[in-house]
Amino acid sequence: MSNKSVTFDGSLCSMKIINSKAFCLFVILTFFSLNIVAQKGKVEGKVTDAKTGLPLTGVSVSVKNSTKGTSTGVDGRYNINVDGQNGKITLIFSYSGNAKDVEEVEVKENKVTIQDVSFEVKAKTSDAVIVRSTTSARKETASSLITFQKNTNTVASVISAEAIRRSPDRNTGEVIKRTPGASIQEGKFLVIRGLADRYNQAMLNGILLTSTEPDRKTFSFDLIPSTMIDNIVINKAFVPEYPGEWAGGLVQVNTKDIPSKNFLNIQLGTGFNTQVIGNDFFKDNISGKLDVLGIDDGTRALPQAYTTKAKFDTMSRASQTAIGKSMRNSWAPQAMNAPFNASFQANGGFTGKVLGKKIGGIFGVNYSKSNRNLALVNRFNILEEAVDTFKVDYNFEDRKYQQDVQVGALGSISLQLNSLNKISIKSIINVNTSSSTTLRNGFDNTRNEDLRGNEFTFKQNIFFTTQLAGEHSLKQKVKLKWYGAFNILDGYIPDQRRILYKRTSNTNDPYTLLISGTLAQNSGSRIYQSLSDYIYTAGGDISYAIKNKHNIKAGYMLQIRDRLYDAKLFANYLINTSNTALISLPADKVFAPENFADADNQFRFGAIKGNTFRYMANTILNAGFIQMDDEFFNKLRVVYGLRVEHFDQLVGSVKKWDP
Repeated sequence: MSNKSVTFDGSLCSMKIINSKAFCLFVILTFFSLNIVAQKGKVEGKVTDAKTGLPLTGVSVSVKNSTKGTSTGVDGRYNINVDGQNGKITLIFSYSGNAKDVEEVEVKENKVTIQDVSFEVKAKTSDAVIVRSTTSARKETASSLITFQKNTNTVASVISAEAIRRSPDRNTGEVIKRTPGASIQEGKFLVIRGLADRYNQAMLNGILLTSTEPDRKTFSFDLIPSTMIDNIVINKAFVPEYPGEWAGGLVQVNTKDIPSKNFLNIQLGTGFNTQVIGNDFFKDNISGKLDVLGIDDGTRALPQAYTTKAKFDTMSRASQTAIGKSMRNSWAPQAMNAPFNASFQANGGFTGKVLGKKIGGIFGVNYSKSNRNLALVNRFNILEEAVDTFKVDYNFEDRKYQQDVQVGALGSISLQLNSLNKISIKSIINVNTSSSTTLRNGFDNTRNEDLRGNEFTFKQNIFFTTQLAGEHSLKQKVKLKWYGAFNILDGYIPDQRRILYKRTSNTNDPYTLLISGTLAQNSGSRIYQSLSDYIYTAGGDISYAIKNKHNIKAGYMLQIRDRLYDAKLFANYLINTSNTALISLPADKVFAPENFADADNQFRFGAIKGNTFRYMANTILNAGFIQMDDEFFNKLRVVYGLRVEHFDQLVGSVKKWDP
């Protein structure tokens, strides 16, 4: 079937058939998008240097034939009330004796018009010029974007707030995938110029981000709603001011600070996939009250009788088996009808004044729940040199039924002390959980056995970051930025279970439990894993512009990272593996409590030991840079400098008695 698209009138619903086997239907219902407090017409935007792309502070902005006026702040932004100015107006921008008129700026009551400007600054006051523009606000924004991308001090792709507003994208991941040379895996992991996520780096509001996944170096870009993004810059070449721990691209996501007006948006969505809906969907029959939020409420936790590894090791074998006997007997998958996918997103913002100072904030929450049915093949071939052919060593066909839950919240508050000083605090928390049931069928030629079995995994990741930052313009040519951040990444996998059954290959013999006479992980095992990262980041930079043609910038960053990893591996085992009556029981009965005892003809329970199952690590990164950005003869621009990074890493091994 060829790709088709069906769009209903209005923006109520859209449907796209992806291929003949699967399609998704996303219904986006926008209940309301309203101004909490009615506002008069406004014009806002950002003024940047046309040559360097840097924001300009202290640019005078006024309405022609009017007394209304303002000036740009430390970040180059301005906003001006234009009450009673319906229709088209002309804005006058003045800076260091230079002036620029932007004509035909359309103003509507209770609306905000975006008007970004690229300002050409001459070195001498006597060289002042008046550049008149007849472009509309939207075209001016596009022109400003192109100018920034052309004049930035490195090779970069830029996505503006205007482009984001005009797209249907709901989060940062969907926005980035529209950029040439960039693609997204699993809806959130970034690939730039063919290089996987581990070769890319992410920054949020100029602060280096750490991984959101405990077992891979990557950042989940679906955490941030698109409505909260001011712009995205993807750097593809190195400059001294940015970290060098990447090869594909450095993604800088900048969120909004102070909105132009109060707003509130709510979206609901749903969808389905034909590979899931209408077919059997299997899940673990263990579930807690908070599973809908992706959080384990303790249902999967170890029994209270278990305290630490050291105390468990000193218990009698009968006491250890008693703990295994008290654990949940859930080894068979439960068939169900998968529900529809669901998503919810709400975000809002406010602006006002406190003690005469401008203050604003943006907040948002998002929730999504989706179901997937994945077919996986694990095959290993070995070469038989005698006959020069390949022989299949083993072949497993896995069917993985996975339910993904993501819950997140984002908030930021910014205080504009005056046009030259601004302080902001921004925080993100996200819970990303996948609960999967895997059914395995296949054969192992090395053992001459057919195998089938199940695996149950509940993987919970919690990511939290909070940032405090300030921007100050000490003089018109000197700018200071500072920041501090604290991140937590907590990964938790409770009670991961595996069970396998076997029979002789090419026979119709009944399947029997694959169980070892000693502690082993291949079948009847339970694994508990936890990983916690705590990251502390602080730094700042100062820049000085010389005659708008030369810019010197220097900065420093310190990042300290602490990690604790702990894994507890347990297994059921059977001394007398020839007990056919016991190993012939089905998965939902074989590990029932009555089948455990401190006897050779029944199951025992114990812990698998290893010196790699626990470690503590600490890293300290010190980075400093100095950078020169010079323009020569109006035709040649050179960015050069030095960046020095010092990295210390310490990994602690386990003690003799592993707590």
